[in-house]
Amino acid sequence: MYKIGYDVMGSDNGVEVAIQAASEFIKTRKELFLVFVGNEEEIKTALTKYKIDSNRFSIYPTTEFIDMHGSIMDIRRKRNSSMVKVLELLKAKEIDAMITAGNSAAFIAGSHFILGEIEGIKRAGFMPTIPTAIKNKVTLLLDVGANMECDEEDLLGFAKMATVYSQEVLKVSNPQTTLLNIGVEETKGTLLQKEAFKALSSDPFINFLGNMEAREILSGQVDIIITDGYTGNMALKSLEGSSKILMNEIKKELTSSFIKKIKALTLKKSFKAVSEKFDYKNHSGALLIGVDGIAFKSHGSSDVKSWKATLRMTCDAVENDVLNKIKRKAGNF
Repeated sequence: MYKIGYDVMGSDNGVEVAIQAASEFIKTRKELFLVFVGNEEEIKTALTKYKIDSNRFSIYPTTEFIDMHGSIMDIRRKRNSSMVKVLELLKAKEIDAMITAGNSAAFIAGSHFILGEIEGIKRAGFMPTIPTAIKNKVTLLLDVGANMECDEEDLLGFAKMATVYSQEVLKVSNPQTTLLNIGVEETKGTLLQKEAFKALSSDPFINFLGNMEAREILSGQVDIIITDGYTGNMALKSLEGSSKILMNEIKKELTSSFIKKIKALTLKKSFKAVSEKFDYKNHSGALLIGVDGIAFKSHGSSDVKSWKATLRMTCDAVENDVLNKIKRKAGNF
């Protein structure tokens, strides 16, 4: 049995939603044990509504939490916050992985100061999975916001760690990697992209195919897309926003008249399948890859579906021993 520390305090939707997701998800993983970290009274109240076998969880009580309006200084100021405590549990190896939906800046800072980076890795990066047009295939995109400024060594490190993750968790034997850029030509981009292109091209560990434009992110052509955190964050949020607006517009158009509603019934299953495929809530978790621990961040606005997706990704990372596999290979990076 493995343990996942679950910070239930930091999200916009409160403790009850986090507990509901846990109660539904835990039934799918027989070896999972959850450590709920947060306000004990609120957790117990939620557990009276959403039952979980008492042998499958424990509660680690805290008196503080870091919400979405917090700052990196809260890691120092709020020593008894749920986020700090779950990171400390991971550092002490009392749990195998952790999840939070709290303030991103505080989470990144806390992970850096409490967990530290893997030996041989200079910077950690946020790495979500992106749905693609190819059935059952996802693409790894990183960094999407852990670092506003990167150099070519950072991007090379991201590519190497993502390659190991793709091999071990997604079971891709020889992951194909590209560099997000404004054009496919080698000479495109700023100095960062040009230097990163050289670094990625010359490293034998990376199966590098060259540059990729943002319009191809969802195509499924490759397994890994590398970029700096500033660009990656804008790309990710553009994809999430575009997908949500497009699906809403389709729904609005299909229900705009009685005749259209009748016709839409024949296509309901198809539209639902496409909607589910590109719903970012099914891919809401992002691993902070590069820190010395399996640490996942979920959206601050996480609902039940989002929390369950993050739990699934966290379990997959633990079950495939991805941290130790990255650490073993990091010395050769």
